[in-house]
Amino acid sequence: MKELDSPEVLRFLEGHQASGLHVDDRLLGEVKRPGKVFVFTLATVDEFLSLVWQSIDASRPLVPAGRPRTLRDCALRLSQFNWQFQALVQAGFTWFEKCVAIDADFDYSKIRWIALTPLIASEKRETPAGSHYIYDGVHKSIVLAKRVLSGQVDYAPVEALLLTPRRS
Repeated sequence: MKELDSPEVLRFLEGHQASGLHVDDRLLGEVKRPGKVFVFTLATVDEFLSLVWQSIDASRPLVPAGRPRTLRDCALRLSQFNWQFQALVQAGFTWFEKCVAIDADFDYSKIRWIALTPLIASEKRETPAGSHYIYDGVHKSIVLAKRVLSGQVDYAPVEALLLTPRRS
């Protein structure tokens, strides 16, 4: 794990934006705030699939309340929809429209960094197999998890930014 300074992270993220890829303004703001930022590699598929996904009503079919929500858990729930994000959109969960687009135009090189932050106590209790909370990159991470678990792609290491302390 290597610590990065904010200007270095901002340069990378701005380059990411300049190449036409999405960077959440929330992430740009957090990188500028007090705290530390580290970069490390999620070298194995198990490290990647142990990341904890969001729990919001807009994605509820993949994150039932009170159930574990590692990427493995959430992506496996997608199998009930024949691994199709479009089926979720058609069921009224329009939050998954970005997933449909990412999946249709999937390119591993567009994954780049996934931003993570430490788990809070309730997340540790709810998802004991979880390692870190996905702060930014939830759409692309669930698409990659789905593609790996459904056998569409082989896992290749993904780089992650770790923002500490916990970002809200």
